[in-house]
Amino acid sequence: MRAFSREDFFEAVDSIPSPDRERERRAKFRWNSLCKPIGSFGVMETIVARLAGLAPGDELALTPRAAFVFSADNGIVAEGVSQTGQEVTAQVVRNIADGLATINILGRETKCIVVPVNLGVAELEDDYPGVVHTPIMPIGTNNFLLEDAMSEEEMMVAVRVGMELSLKAASEGYKALVAGEMGIGNTSSATAMLAALTGRPASDLTGRGAGLSDIGLQRKIQVLTDALAAREVDRYNAFDVLRKVGGLDIAAMVGFYAGAAMTGTPVILDGLISLVAALTLVRLVPETRYVMFPSHLPAEKGGETALRELGIGPCLGLNMKQGEGAGALMFLPLLDLARAVYLESQTFDEGCVAPYEVYDQSW
Repeated sequence: MRAFSREDFFEAVDSIPSPDRERERRAKFRWNSLCKPIGSFGVMETIVARLAGLAPGDELALTPRAAFVFSADNGIVAEGVSQTGQEVTAQVVRNIADGLATINILGRETKCIVVPVNLGVAELEDDYPGVVHTPIMPIGTNNFLLEDAMSEEEMMVAVRVGMELSLKAASEGYKALVAGEMGIGNTSSATAMLAALTGRPASDLTGRGAGLSDIGLQRKIQVLTDALAAREVDRYNAFDVLRKVGGLDIAAMVGFYAGAAMTGTPVILDGLISLVAALTLVRLVPETRYVMFPSHLPAEKGGETALRELGIGPCLGLNMKQGEGAGALMFLPLLDLARAVYLESQTFDEGCVAPYEVYDQSW
């Protein structure tokens, strides 16, 4: 793959289309014209209106759709920040490729294809069928307690991989996209990034990941605190944060969301790792926020902070910590239902019901 620089990235995202505010306004007007109480579907009405602002014409299509599960190992696991070892990353990726993981079940139920992507899974065969193999760092990132997580070139290649996958999906007609992730230790990478991006101490944001004990949690907090001090991260430079303490999966997701913004394709955000990738991109290119739709408030401690920094609220409070894109896929049926109500409901005139007066202009 040819070199891809920060300059190339910013040149690529320089032409992000603006949403059609007139279509969005018309969608809000239609909601208020439907035979139901004003604003009765709450935040779902706002989401459908935003989707209308992205959709060409009156299409408002949400299918076909695809979830890409970006997978990579994280060198920081050498510091005992996770309950399990890196071998789990490889096995879960195999399970996804074989259609056996929980994300596959959700994909079948929500008519969403699931594509695992290998960016650097240490113990995964490089020809395992059903996986998109783009191993940038064959055994995953470096241990960022001791050195930068990745080089400039490695980071930008991961960004490019994610961008090209979303651009390709959009060109093939996919109308909604999800970026999932798999990688033991990636809550440590995401939490370190979130602490750096927000200037908050790691102790305020660090959660138990896949299930640390109290002692393990304190160990994780100390490791992240020490690593952030050692790396001297520039919080005002999101690429610096990503390169020094991030993960290959997060880098690819940054590119994936950027590619979606370039084509005006909505992306459904998932848990903490997804939110940190989204925040990283928004810090780089604020206008990309418009294609992002949050699904739920993650159980992981930093989830609320990430959402607040993004300036968007979650729709669901499921206390989820599954990862892989599962929360985003759980949200898809709600989007389908809201879309159906919006498109198929009678108006007040059609239902022979006197319309409500609109007093709350936010609707």
